[in-house]
Amino acid sequence: MLKRKAETSEAANEMAATAPKTTPTTTVQSKGDFIIGKEEPLKDYIKLIETRVTVDQIVDDKVTKENFEQISSAARDVIWQLLFSDELGDAESQKKAGELLEELKSDVSFYGPWAYNEWIVTLRDELLKRKLLDFWRDTIVRKQLGPCWSRDSDLFDCDDVPPLEFYAHAGCVAPFAASLKVRAAEKAATSGDEEASNQIERSSNNATALTGDFEANISKTEPLIDYRDLMKRYVLTTVIVPDEVHKKNVEKIGQAARNAVWQLLFEGTPTEVEYQKAAELLQEYKSDAGFYGPWEYNDWIVKVRDELLKRDMLTFWSDMIVKKELGPCCSRDSDFFDADDSVPLDFYNKAGCKAPFNMPQK
Repeated sequence: MLKRKAETSEAANEMAATAPKTTPTTTVQSKGDFIIGKEEPLKDYIKLIETRVTVDQIVDDKVTKENFEQISSAARDVIWQLLFSDELGDAESQKKAGELLEELKSDVSFYGPWAYNEWIVTLRDELLKRKLLDFWRDTIVRKQLGPCWSRDSDLFDCDDVPPLEFYAHAGCVAPFAASLKVRAAEKAATSGDEEASNQIERSSNNATALTGDFEANISKTEPLIDYRDLMKRYVLTTVIVPDEVHKKNVEKIGQAARNAVWQLLFEGTPTEVEYQKAAELLQEYKSDAGFYGPWEYNDWIVKVRDELLKRDMLTFWSDMIVKKELGPCCSRDSDFFDADDSVPLDFYNKAGCKAPFNMPQK
């Protein structure tokens, strides 16, 4: 999503701090003549913004603030109606709701996200309650339409915690690169006394990342921690690493992750703990593969599937691979694909299982 930088004026900050808190309603609300219809909601919304908010003439800040609050409130109510009304809620209504929601989040990131951030949690819970999982995954999660944070808006600072928990529902994971997760965790765990020491370590890691001369070791004891540590050291650098070297670093760590998952699953007699460790690492690795390059993952995960089925490891297959959509990356989880690319339905349709999503409508 395009990040709109907020102005640092007192008016902008006041607007963000005083935005009203609203709850969704079951009918479309019109505030005065701030009306957004259900036929062309995005068009109506944009027209209101252009004529009441982003006007050429000088308008009192208070008036602009009140106008945007009323427009955004009307937009939230229309989105709710399009998704959850008994008369609506079809594919076309969901498409309209998604388009308006994406535009709305972009604007609230600039003008004030607080009401949106509370409301979008209520919207998520209603989507999950009604099992509207395609809209949840393809629109909310994939397009990152959850609560605004520092990645979206300058009304937050760099110490803001990413909304990882918001997206962790119905088998989904926040679509941010694991780099952001690791950096957030590292920053939260770092005290002022440790900063100098960490800077020295970071400089050493940067130097190694520039050469690619490191060993990628992932243990069976703490595979996820080891994987994240490797990513933090040699991929999430604070220096610019040449593309070819950076790619090789990612590939080296990816190979180590694949080896670790394979060992946890297929060497000896895996315990429930090892199954869980394998699933956690696999989920994290797929998230990164979707961001840095999915091709090796996509080839390899087919071999994992075939080995699981060969060994009759059907619980892991159905509960982890299928339910959590850990099959090949596609347009649902990676920007390397677009909506016209096929989704891997056939991958999941094995051993009595079915893909946890439907073929997208063209």
